[in-house]
Amino acid sequence: MKKRIILLAIAALFCAAPLRAQSSNIVENARYFLRADQMPDVSYFLPGPPAFGTEAFLLDSCIYEQGKRLRDTERGKLAIADANISIEYIMARFGKAMEIDDFTPGNYPVTADFLLKSFATARLSISEAKDKYARVRPYQHFGEHTPIPEKEYKDDFTSYPSGHTIRYWTAALVLTALDPEHQNEILKVGYEGGESRTIVGFHYQSDVDAARLAASAAYARLTADPLWQKLYKRSLKEIARKKSK
Repeated sequence: MKKRIILLAIAALFCAAPLRAQSSNIVENARYFLRADQMPDVSYFLPGPPAFGTEAFLLDSCIYEQGKRLRDTERGKLAIADANISIEYIMARFGKAMEIDDFTPGNYPVTADFLLKSFATARLSISEAKDKYARVRPYQHFGEHTPIPEKEYKDDFTSYPSGHTIRYWTAALVLTALDPEHQNEILKVGYEGGESRTIVGFHYQSDVDAARLAASAAYARLTADPLWQKLYKRSLKEIARKKSK
């Protein structure tokens, strides 16, 4: 009898292993709405970053200097805070614009999942460009520290386009579609999130501008995806239900 129980337990373990693996794969696959090869490629339809010594690079440099002068102001403090790209921070940041005090993943799980998948998929649009251009970041080029020294890396040559900006602008576009009543306030936050990257010296203005274009192109592609449309409708209902209480 004992031998039979042991054999059954072993069999159960073997049966459970594939299920756990399958479950893990489902979670991993669910991180994105689409594959990278299904998304727009920034390196194909946008030019590369301004070359050193050009007028465009000079403009980038001037905006970098302007940003440095804002670092000790309230706007500078906000820029430092905006370096946080956790879903908790981003939802809280946009929640104020939407006049939702409890806009958290815990209270809005469908919307949080929707935003995370949208961020992750939209960012696929800039992966090729980051590798292709390997642009040196402003603080690396000028040899100066940022207000967030713990985030500085000597060999992180991924300035173009801005990954933070694509998250903020994608969030702004998604949330505008979910809450058009506050479209102007939402888009303002999305815009500020990108500008914050020039203030703290992690990106040039051209990195931010390219990321906004990438996010807009990615958003257009996402809206054609059936799963995205499904989650959009679920998120719309979640927000409407919460607001009606």
